[in-house]
Amino acid sequence: MNLTIKSKKINDFTYELSIKANWEDIKNDFHTAKKKVAKEIKLPGFRKGKVPENILMSQYINSVEMGFVQEFCEKYYIMALQKEELTPINQAQLKDIDFSYENDLSFKSEFEIEPSIKLPKFKKNMVSVEKISFISNQEEVDKTIENILNSQAKAEQVEKGSKDGDFLIVDMQELDNSGLPIIGKKEKKYIAIGQDPIIEDKAKSFTSRNKGDKVVIKIDMGDGEKNYEFSIEAIQRRVPPKLDDEFVKQMDPNCKNVNEWKKNVHISIDNEYKRKSDEMFNSSLIDQFVKIVNPVLPTSMLENYLNNIVNEVKQNQNNQEVDENQIREQYKQFAENNLKWFLLRKAIISNHELSVSSKDVDDFIKEALEKNESQKAEIERFYKKESNKNKLADDLLDQKIIEMLKEHSKIKNKEQKTSELQGAQDI
Repeated sequence: MNLTIKSKKINDFTYELSIKANWEDIKNDFHTAKKKVAKEIKLPGFRKGKVPENILMSQYINSVEMGFVQEFCEKYYIMALQKEELTPINQAQLKDIDFSYENDLSFKSEFEIEPSIKLPKFKKNMVSVEKISFISNQEEVDKTIENILNSQAKAEQVEKGSKDGDFLIVDMQELDNSGLPIIGKKEKKYIAIGQDPIIEDKAKSFTSRNKGDKVVIKIDMGDGEKNYEFSIEAIQRRVPPKLDDEFVKQMDPNCKNVNEWKKNVHISIDNEYKRKSDEMFNSSLIDQFVKIVNPVLPTSMLENYLNNIVNEVKQNQNNQEVDENQIREQYKQFAENNLKWFLLRKAIISNHELSVSSKDVDDFIKEALEKNESQKAEIERFYKKESNKNKLADDLLDQKIIEMLKEHSKIKNKEQKTSELQGAQDI
């Protein structure tokens, strides 16, 4: 088919195609559309779909023309895209449609594409980025070990001397204003000293108690403050295991003693801080290059990204009513940054012909297996999934991009003690 196409670039990401098709080239498609319309028409005296040609074209010409336009403009638009070698990223807007029976068809289509990114010439010290090296301390090691021990604690029954952190099995009896039990208002409860609502002064009422003791207190158990009598049936205490060589070997069979395990814990903490340091540095590095290039974002690309975020927030909140405009505003900067990096990343890969081979992926997996023999089965199972191998290939490609950006950056190294960081104990 011979289409006459005029391409007009409206801006960096918006195109308009003016498309014209001669009647001789489209009449077969028109007859196809005509047959579809005829099949749905039923007139008195004729079977459905058996309306004579002259009646169809005299009484239903508008329906035939509309059916043809709706079905085949999309076809000619796609053909025009292929001829112009353009790839839209949104649904085209078809407009200025001009067609009537036995005449040429003309229309315009407006759509967006990914903009072409012009990269600057990469040179030394294009950007300046700070890289922080975190210095951990022994207190964090001790806190981490304490958390590990507590996570392995076992519940033990104690008869007396309840304390903060203990769990109590109680009969909870609601009392009236005179202190008498209310019939039908008694239930068995499992409560924790130090956890809401048994906190602060209320917690003190339950400490230093023994099995069989009764505690009368006014407290809010979920439906307002009321008077209750708690009869303690049992006291449970979580007792952490003793930190010795036997426990260490259970946690890590490759460790010989407590001191070696403590060193490994410290190394693990440092590795986690290193990972966070790398994440912060890579993010800052990317931000700096995005600012230099500052790609133009297509409107539809940003809108679709924000739509996905809104839908994800709705799903996370079980489709409860949310303020969509507020979500869009809240995530707009985040979406813009991610999309600009997406466009810049794509341009870098293309212009510098970066790639990751299947050998690169296999070598990485092989090295991971050699370093983690105890997890060999899990690693092999994980990378049997093609999606996981593809994700690994993307990650390795990202590493190549980051290394290239680092080569053209001035890196300012800075040390920071983790004791100065708020929340360092959570690492």
